[in-house]
Amino acid sequence: MTTKLFPALDTARQKLDRARALWARLRAENVPHLVAYFGTILVVGGALMLWIEKDKNPAFHNLEDGLWWALVTLTTIGYGDKYPITTLGHAVGAVVVVFGVGMVGVVTAKIATILVEDRIKEARGLNDASRLTGHVVVLGWKPDMHLLVDEMLRVNPRLKASHLVLVNLADEVQGEQLRDRFPGLMVLHGDVVDPLVLRRANLAHAVKVILLADESGDRGAEEIDARTVMAAMTVSSMAPGVYKCAEILDRKYAEHLKLARCDEVILSREYSRFLLVSSTVSEGIAHVLHDLIDVSDDCGLATVAVPPEFVGRTFGELATHLRGHGRMLIGLLQDTGRASEIKQEALRDAQKTADIATLVENLRRVKQLEPNRPLLNPPEGHVIERHSLAITIGRTRPDPV
Repeated sequence: MTTKLFPALDTARQKLDRARALWARLRAENVPHLVAYFGTILVVGGALMLWIEKDKNPAFHNLEDGLWWALVTLTTIGYGDKYPITTLGHAVGAVVVVFGVGMVGVVTAKIATILVEDRIKEARGLNDASRLTGHVVVLGWKPDMHLLVDEMLRVNPRLKASHLVLVNLADEVQGEQLRDRFPGLMVLHGDVVDPLVLRRANLAHAVKVILLADESGDRGAEEIDARTVMAAMTVSSMAPGVYKCAEILDRKYAEHLKLARCDEVILSREYSRFLLVSSTVSEGIAHVLHDLIDVSDDCGLATVAVPPEFVGRTFGELATHLRGHGRMLIGLLQDTGRASEIKQEALRDAQKTADIATLVENLRRVKQLEPNRPLLNPPEGHVIERHSLAITIGRTRPDPV
């Protein structure tokens, strides 16, 4: 809700959180203390050198000369334009040089430590997505994960690998292979039902969460689906406003996903069974469906936004309009969007009446409301309602959402 109503405030909070995290990291590495030491030596060394060399060394006239000498000496640059000529000045200079070499060594070691730690965390999948916003999170693992990632990035040009986060129990080698193949891709190692692991994926600032039927480990179908439901419930509690799409193997778990406020459910095994059964009654259905849902085919099935001027008009009018743009309208996807938001809006609309009987009827409809419900081949006179998408077959695929 904050992201939609107050985007500037939300962005400011994210920047503040990042600044706090950076400050905590710097404090952990004692960087503020190093800066304080550097400043102290700079001022004391420069002032002391000026006091010693003034009136004896033409290179030192004021405090600026002393500070400049201390700066180039501490940083081990040593331009040679100013240098002490007295014995006491040489002694002070030696002390400043020693401190400078030590300071450079410590700072170099700190930087190397941070870089090595980050690299080790990334290789082990122990980093986090706290700096990302508007990203897509994929929970779970498939043996052909590289193909899934490749097609997701190919059909959605606006989705970059740097804004795709995978959370799974893949080993380090598998994670490294994915990162090498898709530069910028973030792979987080951990159990998808662990809230601490999911918190690292920064779900609250993601746009979509896709829950796979996790095939990592030696688990049966029921255990896989049960873990998917558990992960969906955890995601809903941590990020109730994010769009959630979950894959399950058995339909009996679909109701549990609805209770977990999952917006879209994919029944992968059921779809396969439907195709096999259809081959016994109709020829070529499998080929037809393959071409319709093939992501590489621009003539395939897609949902597109209904132009605002067609809300409240008929299905036939919209079909005529889309036909002129090379798309065949075959149905409508009603009450689209995030399930929680759709029901909240419907509830507010239902309460806009003073009649008790009407109110009760409206509340009953809200309870029975099913988000993302397809309506195929409705009558041409069917009136298009708000929050509807057009289901089309067309020459060109619409811009990905």
